[in-house]
Amino acid sequence: MRLVFVLFLALSWASPSIAAPPKNAAAIERQFHAWLDSDIWPLASRQGVSRATFDAALASVRLNWSLPDLVLPGTKPQTPKQHSQAEFRAPQAYFSERTLGAVIAGGRRRLGELGSTLATLERRYGVPGRILLAVWGRESGFGSAKIPYNAFEVLGTKAFMATRKDMFRDELVAALVMAQNSHVAISAMKSSWAGALGQPQFMPSS
Repeated sequence: MRLVFVLFLALSWASPSIAAPPKNAAAIERQFHAWLDSDIWPLASRQGVSRATFDAALASVRLNWSLPDLVLPGTKPQTPKQHSQAEFRAPQAYFSERTLGAVIAGGRRRLGELGSTLATLERRYGVPGRILLAVWGRESGFGSAKIPYNAFEVLGTKAFMATRKDMFRDELVAALVMAQNSHVAISAMKSSWAGALGQPQFMPSS
């Protein structure tokens, strides 16, 4: 949980997105794909990722210029002027009684519906079922929130030109390992704009 909290803080300080793709976007795109082969492929291969999995996950990925926290290659990162994370941008709404009340009600209902499954998970992994429900409800409204992004596109873009390249490079490789080990289908790897996966919104390494 401490690792998750650290990642949460790291992702909470995001700068605005680039207004529009630059004039040399096509050249940067070519540079990006060359970098995937020269930088990410050797890392992923050493982690047991096959070339087939690597290509299936990344061959059609393109840079997503709409993401926040991007820095053009060869330019200096700027201090963020605003937060993109809801907890900091509008905490009064994020922690409002109405919002939390809906999470609590949904959690209580699912505690009854999924009690045996939660108990099994708690015995196996040691995480209390109520904690799982709290994370699930707070992060995605028990799956009601849209999680629209291709995780490999987000992680690849941020690993190539975000202010925290090293962190996102590790997360991209972790996502490739997940796909290699068949934990989830590549087509189902959906994330937030920060690369957090699925309804509980954990980073791949978590």
